[in-house]
Amino acid sequence: MLEDVQNTRILVVEDDDLIRDVVGIYLSNEGYQVTSARNGREMRAAVAATPPDLVLMDLRLPGEDGFMLTRYLREHHDVGIIILTARSETTDRVAGLECGADDYIVKPFAERELLARIRSVLRRIPRRPRPPTAEIPVTHAAVCFHGCELDAVAGRFRSADGDEIPLTHNEARLLEHMVRHIGRVMSREDLMAAVLQRCWDPCDRSIDVLVTRLRQKIETDPKRPRIIRTMRGTGYLLSADSPDRHSAAAV
Repeated sequence: MLEDVQNTRILVVEDDDLIRDVVGIYLSNEGYQVTSARNGREMRAAVAATPPDLVLMDLRLPGEDGFMLTRYLREHHDVGIIILTARSETTDRVAGLECGADDYIVKPFAERELLARIRSVLRRIPRRPRPPTAEIPVTHAAVCFHGCELDAVAGRFRSADGDEIPLTHNEARLLEHMVRHIGRVMSREDLMAAVLQRCWDPCDRSIDVLVTRLRQKIETDPKRPRIIRTMRGTGYLLSADSPDRHSAAAV
């Protein structure tokens, strides 16, 4: 299904006036609602004023760079993010994706390619407003597992050390769903349907990106996860075992 272009808001974060104007004019001509920002301060103001559906993020920005801003957006907002940058090194691409970007385009780029990438990301992200039926039923305000506590309603995770970590809407939905099915292997297809309410596509990495973001927040060592485990060729599993041998329990 094609996205509702006229109701889709795109924020262009770019300090180069020419690129910012060219991209903005092109996307406006395609029917999108486009706003722009030159730095992190303007980006935060723009997001607070009118939350976008997708952000086009430059990496080389004055003050906070695109990596920091991408991480900030991913931690606080459910929004599609595409990095636009002249940096073509593999390490930069990987770093951008690990910060939470959904896609990465190297400058210079063709306008038609940019449009195709935007449409692809928009098809993969939940659209606002979300219908009430899309919510995962929550029978308790909080659940405990691995000595940690998740308040899915408030979108807050408390580690075994007592540290409180805010979660985005989708991160809380995914973790709550996995806790409700602790010890059970869940396929990407099942997680896509339960958490994002759409059919899984082999090229769609949304669940993998979401799991990566969660691990960075809840795992002691995200590169060697003990809570959310990858079941190669199958999907993911929230481990029922923990260092203190606590099992999941409703609070």
